Amino acid sequence: MVVFIVSIDGPDLSGKTTITNLVVELLKREKRKGNSLKGIIIRKAELPTNDMVTGSFTDILRSLKSEVSPEEYALAYALDHLHYYRVRIKPLEELRDKYLIVQERSLLTTFIYQGLIGGADITWLREINKYCKALPSLTIILKVSLEELLRRRRVEGRVFDVFEEVEYLRRQTEAYYNLPKELREEFNVYYLNAEGDAFEVAKAIRDLIVREVKERGFLN
Repeated sequence: MVVFIVSIDGPDLSGKTTITNLVVELLKREKRKGNSLKGIIIRKAELPTNDMVTGSFTDILRSLKSEVSPEEYALAYALDHLHYYRVRIKPLEELRDKYLIVQERSLLTTFIYQGLIGGADITWLREINKYCKALPSLTIILKVSLEELLRRRRVEGRVFDVFEEVEYLRRQTEAYYNLPKELREEFNVYYLNAEGDAFEVAKAIRDLIVREVKERGFLN
């Protein structure tokens, strides 16, 4: 294993971007100390991608007020996930260096949004995503109550996003926090309460990642 992917996931407004940025910075500090992460290259990424054309398709769909089917979303995300894997992850697999990728979301998000919530067939979702091999070695789901998500939504005054409507946020929390066993195992899911101070949450995640890369022999 030369690429260890950590996915930070959770409902919209759960703080993924803030937490991910903090975690990457804390991991880089840990590396500079010359201790547990010596010799590992740390990178940040996010899905859908915001710096590739394929990521813009999903942004457009999310901003539309007309109805978009789960299958249409799934195909757009599948394209972006595959392109991300082919351009960003696969080249690293052919190098000798070891990479620790901390990314927002993963294929698990597709199974949750388009499958568990949207009703798209899970077998079909697996089929259209079978060539994307960027599966996380560890998935950390940020747990934030629906009440707190709605409070953040009011405070931030977000522009229209179909995935941040009240009912959809409720369905997100139910799906994320009650994942089927097979998905929890497939994506190596770990739940973490994320309603406290963001820096403390990030430190807990850093410690978890360091422990996992050690126990799984990634540092050897």
